[in-house]
Amino acid sequence: MTKIEHSASLPWCYYDKYSKRMQIMLAAGTDIISVNVIYGDPYDYVKNTNSEYTWHSNEIALEKKYITDNAILWQVELELPKWRRMKYAFKIDIKEQNEVKQYYFSENGIVPFPESDINDPHNHFFFPFIHEIDSPCVPTWAANTVWYQIFPERFMSGDDSISPPSDKCDWESDQPKHRNFFGGDLIGIKNKLGYLKNLGITGIYLTPIFTSPSTHKYDIADYLNVDPHFGGKKALKALVEEAHKHGIRIMLDIVFNHIGSKHPFWQDVLLNQEDSPYKDFFHIHSFPVSERYTDYKAKNFDSFAFEARMPKWNTENKTAREYLIGAACYWIKECNIDAWRLDVSDEVSFDFLREFSSAVRQIKDDFYIIGEMWHDGTPWINANCFDSVMNYPLGFVIQDYFLKDKITLAEFNRRLFLSISRYSKMHTEGAFNLLDSHDTARILTVANGNKQAVRNALTMQLLLPGSPCIYYGTEIGMEGGHKNDDNRHPMVWNEKKQDKDLFKYMQYLIDFRIRNIDFINKCSVDFSISEDGNGKWIFRHENKFITLNYKKKKLEIESNLT
Repeated sequence: MTKIEHSASLPWCYYDKYSKRMQIMLAAGTDIISVNVIYGDPYDYVKNTNSEYTWHSNEIALEKKYITDNAILWQVELELPKWRRMKYAFKIDIKEQNEVKQYYFSENGIVPFPESDINDPHNHFFFPFIHEIDSPCVPTWAANTVWYQIFPERFMSGDDSISPPSDKCDWESDQPKHRNFFGGDLIGIKNKLGYLKNLGITGIYLTPIFTSPSTHKYDIADYLNVDPHFGGKKALKALVEEAHKHGIRIMLDIVFNHIGSKHPFWQDVLLNQEDSPYKDFFHIHSFPVSERYTDYKAKNFDSFAFEARMPKWNTENKTAREYLIGAACYWIKECNIDAWRLDVSDEVSFDFLREFSSAVRQIKDDFYIIGEMWHDGTPWINANCFDSVMNYPLGFVIQDYFLKDKITLAEFNRRLFLSISRYSKMHTEGAFNLLDSHDTARILTVANGNKQAVRNALTMQLLLPGSPCIYYGTEIGMEGGHKNDDNRHPMVWNEKKQDKDLFKYMQYLIDFRIRNIDFINKCSVDFSISEDGNGKWIFRHENKFITLNYKKKKLEIESNLT
């Protein structure tokens, strides 16, 4: 018998506080013909003509959301129950050989359909009470946003007077390295907001901008000051204010997992060792501790990836916790930022992340939080630690099929189905979908310079539900491998070296997505293999459709949408 997946919890069942509806999903094999949910209040019984009490229930059909050759995700929205509690079970029609049989699916599993069991909710799935405060709260604007990731040190120099001194490199000719500076700053980003608006961007994600000795700034030395080489707090305020005028939101990057070794707290530990008042802010196993070791690996304290210059925060320490959450709240209050991206979020405690999430949303209730994660983020998302993860699994499956030609069409469809059905409807629509970043090779390099392959990948990315992100320079054909900062070249502003055709195609894709975002979020997707063996993905809602046809290594869009 077909495998059926559902439970009365995220991602399968939850209350959507924005639509005021219950969202229910069920995953099963393709031998299922139809699925109905029977639901009602667990205490609502009515007396029948025989003076017996029967359970009062309603019934509604689920619709197919994602369809592949071997799996279907079913979905339905229900009106909010009057008394905010609900028992429910499923009535399922399954094709077995030459006949259709009906089954009942509850907490006890799937059994042949008995009318009496459906009308007795004792074994049904149970949502005891709907507390809005416990419901997921991904801001609705996230699903409508197209992000643009910027590595600030390499995007644009707007004020040469604040650039790092003598070691500044030539913007166009020098090869980037881990420790060399080119002079990018927040003033330069503000000066290029018109360029981003013209591309269609509605959100900017900045890698860390706080005071730090490095180019990447994931080794933060001061959480309460913007690096002076980026223009300080004044430049950030000006950037956010101007971006908002352009309809562009701003997401900053913060590190709760580890600290930079130049931070005063760790410097005090290095100086005073066991006598430092900050020693319990970190996971120190023995003393003395040092900033450098012979093999550059931390020996007697926890750190990021054994990196001695990045000691790990002890977020169970109350004072350290207050400092970090206070810093996150400070920048929302001071500069009105819209989102945080959390570095190495899967190595930070759930307890800390939930407190952080609650604190920032008390300041701004539509704040967006994403965690850096390279794997399935279900435990963190279902625990309301944040709204989304950097959806690398989706990016990798698109790369493997369109850029690397590494997997079969059937395997692509299987993994694509898994990626976009893993989370709830709300979390899928708010998922931070990316193809490359400052931590990966650029997609044109992954594709060995194949521009059509890049177009195919971007088309799939931008037509799927989620909150897509473009890495700076992708739109004009920048290349770069993962090693030695090759993927962090300064932005190419010389128009003669830009791929104008790719820029125009991305303008078209982004504009098409923004105009049809309601359709993208509501449509079903049929993952088909056409009769000739080529890929075919059909997006449908009511009488509207988008069909993606993949023939001769080219993904083409057919649609009756404008």
